[in-house]
Amino acid sequence: MCSFLFSTNNFQDLESVNYYLKFRGPDSTQVRLIENYTLIHNLLSITGEIKTQPLIEDDVCLVYNGEIYNFRDFGNFSFDGECIIPLYKKFGPEFTKMIDGEFAICLVDIGKNIAVVSSDIFGTKPLFITKDENSFGCSSYQTPLREIGHKNVLKAQPNKTIVISLDSFEIIKEFDIYRFDLKQYKNHYEDWCYSFEQSIKKRIANTNKKIFIGLSSGYDSGLIYSQLISNNTSFGSFTLLGSENEQVLQDRLKIANENCNIFLFDKNDDDYRISNQHIIEKCEDFIYTIHSSQGDYQEYIPLPQDGGSNNFATICREAKKYDYKICLSGTGADEIISDYGFNGQRYFNHSNFGGFFPENLESIFPWASFWGSTMESYIAKEEWVGGSFGIEMRYPFLDKQVVQEFLWIHQDLKNRTYKSVIDYMLTKNNIPYEKGIKRGF
Repeated sequence: MCSFLFSTNNFQDLESVNYYLKFRGPDSTQVRLIENYTLIHNLLSITGEIKTQPLIEDDVCLVYNGEIYNFRDFGNFSFDGECIIPLYKKFGPEFTKMIDGEFAICLVDIGKNIAVVSSDIFGTKPLFITKDENSFGCSSYQTPLREIGHKNVLKAQPNKTIVISLDSFEIIKEFDIYRFDLKQYKNHYEDWCYSFEQSIKKRIANTNKKIFIGLSSGYDSGLIYSQLISNNTSFGSFTLLGSENEQVLQDRLKIANENCNIFLFDKNDDDYRISNQHIIEKCEDFIYTIHSSQGDYQEYIPLPQDGGSNNFATICREAKKYDYKICLSGTGADEIISDYGFNGQRYFNHSNFGGFFPENLESIFPWASFWGSTMESYIAKEEWVGGSFGIEMRYPFLDKQVVQEFLWIHQDLKNRTYKSVIDYMLTKNNIPYEKGIKRGF
């Protein structure tokens, strides 16, 4: 969980500009002036040895946030980001189609006077962009850009790479990182199960930092929990009691091994108040903009007013006490696998098609929450809140192969049960769960 800023504008007050950014990267802050460009990077070191940014090779410099999981596919690199500049030099901006990870990237080629800016497929790491005829900037948060005089600051689109001319400040190239294949032809769940197992494995590899989850009695965190146990991973499990099925939770705790540290907390007003004040003071403003592809339903909720954000801050605060640095999140499962409904019944007003997948997937794709709506808002909740505690968020349900394998499953199997693939895997592995109910994480 790092943060960065790149700007063609100059500024003096680093403390003010870097206020929200610094919480995401408590291990090191670097400020560089290269040509007439300013770069700030705040590092949260996850892979071991501290590697400060920007990374510079010849006339190419790089700042990025996140993790590249397949970096060793490209050479004998000592850490993940080390592969990016060599890939750019060999393949140009299209290198973003080759890397597998959760990232936001700003690469500046001084010789060509261009900037390559990219999110990952689901925009899991915050990225804001601004440009006009006289300037360009990008940053992990929007406030720093406004602090140094940029206007028209917009959140970067997920699944997009753009190339900006630093002469004209125009977009000279733009492309999708990945295009999902919508043929629903697989008549089994096994490939999805394998892809999810691999998604967990890549997200717990190449780090010596402590990993944790927020465990509810629901489907998504239950599956992550079971995979960490089956991998004999050392991890922490944090649960806020109150609205959970306590019998399911107790049954889950019985399958924990010696590598799992269990933390149970009762919800209380004091914790909520402390968490709310933390969000107000240390999280940049963000408003959930939640809507549905079906009808005109709209929600606009400021981050401090959302109960889930405040409860998550309580979990993060407790996890930080025990030096946990990486959180595996269940975000994405509701948006893609269930659509917050089942068999046409919309469990929430922001459901798009009631969780009933049609024969022609193209007729609904992309539904509102596949990239936007709750997907964008709930990722922001975890990035803004988790980042304010210096905790890195990782999203195993938003792995490219996991999502693609789900889309390939025949619609009859998708529609067989609520959260069909997760239901299948929990049942297969004898993991306790409350069937057909949406709860918690």
